[in-house]
Amino acid sequence: MAQPQNSEVPSVKVRGYMKPSSSFHTLKEWKEIVTSLLDLQKSGIDTRGNPQSLTSELSEIVEKYFGYQLNDEVARWELLTRKNVLDFIEDFVNHRFWSFENEFGNYFPDISQLRFAYFYSRGDMEPYVMLDDAYTVQMYGSTHNPKALQHYTSESGLARLKDSIDSGNGFDISAFTVAERPFFRPESNLIVYLVGNVKAGFRSDIKSMALDNGLRACNMYRLGYPGEGNNICYELDSCDGTIKTSLWNEYIVRPSDIIKVETAQQPVNENIREFIRHILS
Repeated sequence: MAQPQNSEVPSVKVRGYMKPSSSFHTLKEWKEIVTSLLDLQKSGIDTRGNPQSLTSELSEIVEKYFGYQLNDEVARWELLTRKNVLDFIEDFVNHRFWSFENEFGNYFPDISQLRFAYFYSRGDMEPYVMLDDAYTVQMYGSTHNPKALQHYTSESGLARLKDSIDSGNGFDISAFTVAERPFFRPESNLIVYLVGNVKAGFRSDIKSMALDNGLRACNMYRLGYPGEGNNICYELDSCDGTIKTSLWNEYIVRPSDIIKVETAQQPVNENIREFIRHILS
């Protein structure tokens, strides 16, 4: 069967919370990378020791497959150093990759079709899976999964969302249907009621991140869930019940229509009322 193709927007240089889609690879691709590094290791060439003393051959591989982590993330995060990233690469080559499928394979119908990467989060390099068409099709059998949802955003975020829908240059966002506590960003004081095409569903907050190709990825350490089962919704209605984490559920969705916008806080500022009327007019 031919694999589904992703609808992607052109990649751009990204910093901050957006991550490069080029960092993601299938397990087969990662195995080839890891095997190349193991071959160098047999010759006494590895990422241990002085971060500035890498050979040209090793540097080429490291920059190609871990360049974002080694350069952009080290520059962004005060507690992350080049030595930390190089130590992670050694650990990944020798250990983490070889236990990856055993650790995460049971979550997915076919883990071999999915793409993975590691990024810095909360003191460690953590694994993420790209929520692309291959993920959506093996979970739900189709890439056409319309659903009514809600999304917290700011005034500027609402304007970007409306523009993306009108222009056809869409991108995936995090949305919800059930929330048991307010959203944690004070500036996200608007609730957008929308219809969109669901890419993935989770019973609780999955710590998703935006990618430079318009898609999102989720943190694989959040695939666990209290009690039986896991955090993935294998049917799109199974996310809409009680949330055992007392947070909110999370859908990854490509918006297609804004139904209405409400303010998440009271009292309502008249400027915000006027802004909403303008956006929806």
